[in-house]
Amino acid sequence: MLRYDLGMHEARYGQVLIPSILPYIATSKLTMERTINIDNNPEALNPWVRQSLDLFRNSNYLDQILEVYPFQIAVPERLEAGIRRRIIAAHQARRTEELIALLRRLTKFPYEDPIWYLLKNIEGCIDNNPRQIQRIADSLYSMTAEETVVRLEAAPKLNTQMGPMFNGWLRRNFNPLGLDAFQRSTAGICILDTSEEVGKEFINDTLHQNLAKRPDLIVKVNRQIIIGEAKWVGQPGGNQEKQVQEVLNFCRHQRGNVIRIGIVDGFPWSIFTVNHRLVNNKEAVNIQESEYDIVSALLLQTYLQGFL
Repeated sequence: MLRYDLGMHEARYGQVLIPSILPYIATSKLTMERTINIDNNPEALNPWVRQSLDLFRNSNYLDQILEVYPFQIAVPERLEAGIRRRIIAAHQARRTEELIALLRRLTKFPYEDPIWYLLKNIEGCIDNNPRQIQRIADSLYSMTAEETVVRLEAAPKLNTQMGPMFNGWLRRNFNPLGLDAFQRSTAGICILDTSEEVGKEFINDTLHQNLAKRPDLIVKVNRQIIIGEAKWVGQPGGNQEKQVQEVLNFCRHQRGNVIRIGIVDGFPWSIFTVNHRLVNNKEAVNIQESEYDIVSALLLQTYLQGFL
């Protein structure tokens, strides 16, 4: 007999309980052991990381971050009453051809299907592929007609174009200057407000930073230039760890007199779950234990003022 005892997860060979260890295995790949005791030794953290953690933990941080990332309100998109009735009737009567024709007229589909775009938009795809049509029909009929309509009317995904939100916030809160004025400036705080191409050329040709793209932040405090990579990380998993690594790699390659920082917000500042378990996801631990200056956007003004 093979037996694993993993806290609440058990696996017993021959008793069909082995799949119960999968959550443990999957989670272990996304977590890491902390090297700093965040409660008993917070002084070991980078001071700007520590301030960002304090802000997240002890204030209305998520309300305040709306100033930087003004997420939209999720509003349902109601179908026109006649279309709604026709979709329900075609669904209930299993009139597949009519149902598909009605759905092709809409922007949204009830679920994410890998080939629906082709069927909807490309000539001949519907007529030549009856098996795919039947597969999609079976998926639709696995729902009730009402559920299909509810999905069609659900609020769309919120705008997650974080870069434009961050750039807009920078322009509202700092002094934006064109390249010539930015280079002439020797007093106060100003940001470089140029195109991607101009900003990249300045960073690489003048400042010799060897970057593949324009940083999200190019700021000058008196004569000191600081560049930063900004990220919103809303949850662990998926592509989020890649974003965290982009920030860390950016900060790791300091060049010359230009200071590199990370401007990170969201999940990486989490400390405890609602069950008061310490957050050990890589996205959080890697940021919190970083030696580099990584700061919430809400503290960026304070950080920059330290160079005046």
